[in-house]
Amino acid sequence: MKKNVTAKDIAQFCGVSQATVSYVINNRTDQKISEETRQKILDAIEELHYYPNASARNMRTRNCTSIGIVCARDYSRQAFLNALTGISRFLSRLDYTITIFNEENLRPEENSAPQYVKSYYSNLIDGLIYISNHDHLAFIRPAVEHQIPYVVLCMDGVFSRHSPTPHAFDRVLEECAEFCRRRGFCDIRYFSIDNAGLFVNNKYPVFREALHKIAPDCQLRHIICPAKNRELAEMQLFLADYMQNSQFDLAISQNYDIGLCLQREILRKHFSIPQPIRNLFLNDVNFYDMTYPSVSGIAIPYDEMGEYAAELILAILEGAEDSFSYREFKCHLILRESTL
Repeated sequence: MKKNVTAKDIAQFCGVSQATVSYVINNRTDQKISEETRQKILDAIEELHYYPNASARNMRTRNCTSIGIVCARDYSRQAFLNALTGISRFLSRLDYTITIFNEENLRPEENSAPQYVKSYYSNLIDGLIYISNHDHLAFIRPAVEHQIPYVVLCMDGVFSRHSPTPHAFDRVLEECAEFCRRRGFCDIRYFSIDNAGLFVNNKYPVFREALHKIAPDCQLRHIICPAKNRELAEMQLFLADYMQNSQFDLAISQNYDIGLCLQREILRKHFSIPQPIRNLFLNDVNFYDMTYPSVSGIAIPYDEMGEYAAELILAILEGAEDSFSYREFKCHLILRESTL
């Protein structure tokens, strides 16, 4: 059975009072403690592997030092992991923990609140970081209704209740539209996965608007691939059949699995560099740079966004958002062999 070292154990080991140990642990400066005693206690803490009891500390401070992470189903797994890396990197430096919640899909007639709302009122989390891409207002509604501190991390950047709305990804889609105009790609197909009515990472309407504004002569068609649970075999069959009798200039997708399947079918149809049909992936996946031919994509600073989101939520919790410096992020187009 696990036996936790207590502050009382540290006090007995050092021959001091438990109150003195508490003063050193909490870095109290209003108590006169010699540097020799302070260092003796710190050395004992390290030697005996003492960790303060988080539950007891939470009861005293009414803060739990944990941030809830709520990830929407419309977010890619790679992006979530990268964002989570940045979040955890920042929070761990301040001894904050992370609690991850699944997206709650409650029907309107249900009265039950999402689990993270219950956790907030139970003092298990201090605030929330939502990781989302689509319909943010609906996704964050429980936090707004229950006045839970929150920030949202999405492909466009990071924002809170009071900060400006970011547009990083919208701007890079305009860069993609300009690339199509410059290269003369007139016949463009945008491929999406329909997973039981859910379009993951769906930016087709935004790209369509950007293309209409920047390259109005381009023809754009939305090709929807039905693939329940993103079943790879089903996706491959659909794309193989579609590509067999289709010819166009540029394939665009935003899901890494359909992007790889597209690349496979393009090369099966006619293996050559440059490709007869170019392939542009509207997302950030590092292994796309390691394929051959490598696939063009978009660099999105998810790690940096994650750190910034953690920094912003803590500023909100400390009541310091008014003096917080908001940051805009920048995505950029990476051209590789698939669009030569």
